[in-house]
Parts: sequence; C-alpha cells; structure tokens
Amino acid sequence: MRRITFTLALIFISACGAANGGSGQPTPPTASPVALSCTASGDASPNWPAAPSASATTPAIVSAAADGDTLKLTFASGTPQFQVTPVGSAHFTVDPSGRPVDLAGASGVKIVLRGFRGDVSNYNGPARLTSSGPILLEVGAIGDFEGVVSFGAGVSRPACAHVTASSSTLTFRFIASGS
Repeated sequence: MRRITFTLALIFISACGAANGGSGQPTPPTASPVALSCTASGDASPNWPAAPSASATTPAIVSAAADGDTLKLTFASGTPQFQVTPVGSAHFTVDPSGRPVDLAGASGVKIVLRGFRGDVSNYNGPARLTSSGPILLEVGAIGDFEGVVSFGAGVSRPACAHVTASSSTLTFRFIASGS
C-alpha cells in the first residue's frame, strides 16, 4: 500500500513539473474572462438622502464621466434608485419638452434615476459626453424634471449596461446585448 501511495505521489509531482515546462518555475495562471450580465434596475443605497432633506444648493450629481465603454456618475451622498432600458435607436427626447436629441450610435440605452429634489437642478455638468469605447459613443443628459434625472447613451450596436454601485458612485459598463 505504501508503494502505491509513493508511486502516485511521484506521478503527481512529475506531472506538476511537466506543467511548468520542467523549469521549476510555476506557470502563470491564465485570466479567465468574467461574463458581465445586464442590470435592469437597482434600489437607492441606504445613505441616499430623502428628496425633501437633500441639499438645495449642491447638485445631487457631482460629476459624470465617460471613458471607453463606461459611464461613471458620482453623487453628493449615496446612490439613487435607477433603471436601465435598451432602446432601438440613439434618438431620445428631452423631459419634459419632448425636444429631440440625437446621439452618436446605431442604438441606445436609457438610464433613469429617481429620488431627487424636484425644485432644483440636480445635474449641472456637460449636456453631452463623448467616449472612445467600441460600444459607448456618446452620453446625453435628457431629463431633470420632477425628481427624475435621465441620461441617454448612444451605442454602436444593441447593448445594455452592467451596473456596479459603491459608496457614492454608479458605474455603467456598456456591453453588447446577449453578452
């Protein structure tokens, strides 16, 4: 029995040596891609202020930045409730006027954020952000009305967004639909 155990251990050790090319150096692990899934919606974080108690002087959305296939929204405190909806074109309308906004891209994604004050401007950043991503091409602010803030994203092909939330940031990573 000892001889079988010893033989199996020797075979195992030899196989490990062959895997590293016999150099004695470990073979670096290969990165396995993590499949991202579409995020349809999310609740407000516990530290998102109730609309009546939110500051009337500081915009709730501190910054918006587009880089590659990512849109990053940073808030004064916490993160709001959100909804992400793929749409068939990069043609949007501004809330509440209905004025048309055409963004770069063949398709679009609408982002709706809820829980803001309705009596102040909640976003004072650029109305449009361009991006160099293969999927995300342009983002436009399309609404800030009655406590609802919305953005349209022009994308190169049908897409959705994988959303991650951290203390005061929502990060939207645009991915091709079905990815």
